[in-house]
Order: sequence, then structure tokens, then C-alpha cells
Amino acid sequence: MPFEHVTTPKPAKPANDRGAQRITSIDEYEAATQRVRELADYPEGSPQAAELAALVQVITQWDEAHDDATAWK
Repeated sequence: MPFEHVTTPKPAKPANDRGAQRITSIDEYEAATQRVRELADYPEGSPQAAELAALVQVITQWDEAHDDATAWK
């Protein structure tokens, strides 16, 4: 019997994961801040709390890159 090509599936992202890799526009920034508000009350250790932490990190990176006071590092 010939071997079948088998691929390893990628881990599934939660349905509410918006792929918080990097913010590239003001529209994405605003969507991310809205999502932070939606996730604010989830308990620590939940998938939503992990998404919240990731969003806060990319929002902070955006803020630092677009704030005149910190952009001169």
C-alpha cells in the first residue's frame, strides 16, 4: 500500500483570536483597543486572558512607536 501524504495540522486559534501579531494601521489599533475592553473581565489563565495580554503588548508597541516622546529612542 503506498504511503499517503500526511500533514500535521496547525494548532487551532480560538474563534475570538484576532491574530495579535502587529498593529499596522490606526483602524487595527482601534479594533485592538475595543477588543481589550471586551476581554477585560475574563479570569487569569483563560484563553481570553492570554489574548488580552497579547493585545496589550502590541498596543504598547504601537504606542511607543507613534508617541513623539518615545519615538526617538
